[in-house]
Parts: sequence; C-alpha cells; structure tokens
Amino acid sequence: MQYADGLTIYTMKATVIHKTLDYCFTETYTIIKERILQNGFLLLHEINTQKIVSKQGIIIPELIQLLFFEPKYIGQIMEKDPLAINDIPLKIVIRDLGNETTELSFQDPVGNLRDYKLEGEMLNELRKRIDEILNF
Repeated sequence: MQYADGLTIYTMKATVIHKTLDYCFTETYTIIKERILQNGFLLLHEINTQKIVSKQGIIIPELIQLLFFEPKYIGQIMEKDPLAINDIPLKIVIRDLGNETTELSFQDPVGNLRDYKLEGEMLNELRKRIDEILNF
C-alpha cells in the first residue's frame, strides 16, 4: 500500500505460508512435483512465470507455480458450498532466491477456505496432506 507521504507498507496475506529452503531451485521443483503426485493429488497445470514474462522483455529469477487438487474433495465442496471452487485448485509457488536457496509459498487451505461452509475435518486433512508435500 502506498501512502501520500511516500511511505510504502508491505503486508502479506494472512493465509499465505512461506518457507525458505537451502536447496537449489531445480531440486526443490523436482521434489515438490514428485510429492504432489505421491500424495494422491492431480497436478493440473504448471505455470513457468519466468518464461512467460521473459517474452515481454521482463527478467525475473526462476518462478514456477504448480496448480493441483484432489478430485475427492470436489464432491464435498460442491455439496457444502459451491462458491469455494473460486479458491480451487491449490497452488504452490517455487521461487529461486539465488545462492542455492529457494522459497516455497502456498495458500493455507484451512485459512483460505474457512469463510465457506466446509467441514473442518476435510480442511484439516487437506492441510495435513499439503504439509507432507512441503516437509523438508
């Protein structure tokens, strides 16, 4: 947010969780992608943000977004609160920080989907499965 006096305040969305890893970008990307599939999720799409913006002459460090979800939850979501589909699929962002360091960030499904009429048990199960993916 930019104020009239020029002061800029940076805030992070409360439901975004991030961690810094002492792994290179490629290794982190490979591990996360494998864990998504090993934990029974479908990898729906990969967005190579660096590649996309480079076509416009914008240079950024490596950054990939992995979109994924588990079909079994869709039925529950549609039954309880179809508007929650607006916050699906889940996404993990992998960002190269340089010097063999990578940042992972993702939306906590419990916090992000809390405003919908969904069961806490499903959300907690989903969060536990994501924790398994991100456990380094």
